[in-house]
Amino acid sequence: MFQLDLGSSGGSGPFLAWSAIGTRDGSVPARSFYIRDGGEKVPYDASSGFIMDIDALKTGYQHSEGAVGVAPSWQWNPSVNQMMPKPGDDWKKGFSVPCATGGGNTATWEQAGAAAWQSLEALAPLLSQRPDAKSLPKVRLAEAKFVQFTKGSTVVPLLEVEWVERPDCLKDGVEAGIAMEPAPAAAPAAPPPSAQVTDAEF
Repeated sequence: MFQLDLGSSGGSGPFLAWSAIGTRDGSVPARSFYIRDGGEKVPYDASSGFIMDIDALKTGYQHSEGAVGVAPSWQWNPSVNQMMPKPGDDWKKGFSVPCATGGGNTATWEQAGAAAWQSLEALAPLLSQRPDAKSLPKVRLAEAKFVQFTKGSTVVPLLEVEWVERPDCLKDGVEAGIAMEPAPAAAPAAPPPSAQVTDAEF
């Protein structure tokens, strides 16, 4: 059974992310996912779903100074079923998980903050229903839920789950058909038998 400790209520690009209010330049609308690759942000249609590699899921805390071009700092938990204490008041709960986004492409959903974390919280009970160790959740955006806090508000992406086989783009090593060890050297060819001369050959 897949278990996830969410505690009390950094992968490599490209990155998948949720935008509650949209980007300032209008390139990504509010209440939608987008893919960030370098400095470019492209809207991503999650209606057809994306597959989360929950076996590679990491949870932890993120700290960001908000400076442009400066990557945030992450402090990861030892495992997804052990949530460590918050490092400080300015650290936010977050997670990182590789995803198959269609067409053989992958992106890492690595995000912190209330909207992303509450999405994972809502998803956790569904992930615990994993039918077997080989299945992965294909998630689709079911609803964008407005949440009001004492200070501020956000919009949480609520996801629905369909269990599918692991796609090739989320396989590695032997499972993906990649040799993990050098192939054994071919045995040297046996020397030809020594020539035998007989009187009949003269």
